Amino acid sequence: MTFNRSLRHHTLRGNALLPLFDGIFAVALTLLAFNVPDMLNQSMGASLLMECLLAYGVSALVVMLYWFKLRRLIGLCRYLHLPQMALVAQAMLTICLYPKLASLVLLYGHESGTWFALTRGQLSNTAFLLVLFLFDAICLLFGLSITARHCNRKGSRLILRQVTRAQSLGFVFLAGMALLELFTPWFNRQYVFLIPLVLLAEEFAVAREYSNIQSS
Repeated sequence: MTFNRSLRHHTLRGNALLPLFDGIFAVALTLLAFNVPDMLNQSMGASLLMECLLAYGVSALVVMLYWFKLRRLIGLCRYLHLPQMALVAQAMLTICLYPKLASLVLLYGHESGTWFALTRGQLSNTAFLLVLFLFDAICLLFGLSITARHCNRKGSRLILRQVTRAQSLGFVFLAGMALLELFTPWFNRQYVFLIPLVLLAEEFAVAREYSNIQSS
């Protein structure tokens, strides 16, 4: 993205924002680990204990994938303008909610419920999914805000196009899981283990496109 001198007071270099961005995500991972002792107790059975630890590991993987996803988009921008800065700021605020919501899901997410019979589990799962849904939407909007005409290099344009396409498909999958969570009694915490698969599939698609660009 080119630099507009008339808007220099509302423009920020992309690499100037990265230290703050990395620090916020590091804090989110730390808080995620800090919440684990509160959720584990001696009365837990071995299977439930392993499920909680696995869910924590999966949640940490989700945070790292979202960090990588948005950081890559920031790297495609030499300069960030107000729309991009607003989206990044919202993303950093959103990821701060993730650790507490993850702990609520592990505590109450097993409780079944439907749209017509809300429970603590239903509310926890829905709020958790909405945060992921919001973060995915932020990544998608950020990619769309960096339109192809603002990228000087052909490789960057192709990567951005593939990122946006993969992000759109992931967004649809997350929306489908949110609807299942709201309107079905049998879909509760399964999405905790499905979300990393969706994010990894997005990254695989982008990596394959990048490999094709490099080989051509």
